[in-house]
Amino acid sequence: MSKKIVTVQDISCYGQCSITVALPVLSAFGVETAILPSAILSTHTGGFTGFTVHDLTEEMPGIVNHWIREGIKFDAIYTGYIGDTRQFDIINDARKTLLNDRGLLIVDPAMADWGKLYSALDETIVEGMKKIVRTADVILPNLTEAAFLTGRDYIERPNKEQVREIIADLSAMGPDTVILTGVSYEENKIGAAAYCRSTDTYHEYFTERVPKNYHGTGDVFSSVAVADIVNGKSIDESLKDACEFTVKCIKNTLGDPNHDYGVKFESVIAEKK
Repeated sequence: MSKKIVTVQDISCYGQCSITVALPVLSAFGVETAILPSAILSTHTGGFTGFTVHDLTEEMPGIVNHWIREGIKFDAIYTGYIGDTRQFDIINDARKTLLNDRGLLIVDPAMADWGKLYSALDETIVEGMKKIVRTADVILPNLTEAAFLTGRDYIERPNKEQVREIIADLSAMGPDTVILTGVSYEENKIGAAAYCRSTDTYHEYFTERVPKNYHGTGDVFSSVAVADIVNGKSIDESLKDACEFTVKCIKNTLGDPNHDYGVKFESVIAEKK
């Protein structure tokens, strides 16, 4: 029986990120995916100016309540970009009412990169994100998000000891599994490190570093990892699949100088068939 999840994040009408990445990638990895949109943006907030934002906080409880009345349940709730602090309580309430037994709350605290919060967010989002991280089963922060969540100083390339300290601080907040992305100990390698408290195991996986940054790669990585986790794959398998799929998407985009707002994941998905 296929797994069923709901992803809670924004719809960026142009620019490959958030729901417009999560929905096709999760589906390609065999996970039935419903959406609970947090906002509609004309574009994503990276590299664009003057974008429009329509907040959907007022609509979210009605959607959740309808699902409750219909008896709809999910194997996981997967959260991404959240732009309104009121939505954190909605998510925590949905965790209690929408998840199956042993269902997972998986949080990608998509709020920052390269040492800074995204342009449309402020410190109130950080405090709200801490709230759902404490109740999450799995979290997937990048190094910047980890710094905001733990109160640590941001380090662009922490060493192995520092990475383990960061992960330990994140694990102490409550989640059973912490997957830290953007980890790099060598100039030409990049990947992720993870710790599972329930098994007391540490995991790492690294791939070739491609010298080009694109928006939305975190959403690609998280969506693959979430699909694997929900489908019962090990953390080692999940890290490998997510790292390698993301690098393929980046390489697939390098030849198009006009495509710098996201990565071309579509044809990489097609290769899976």
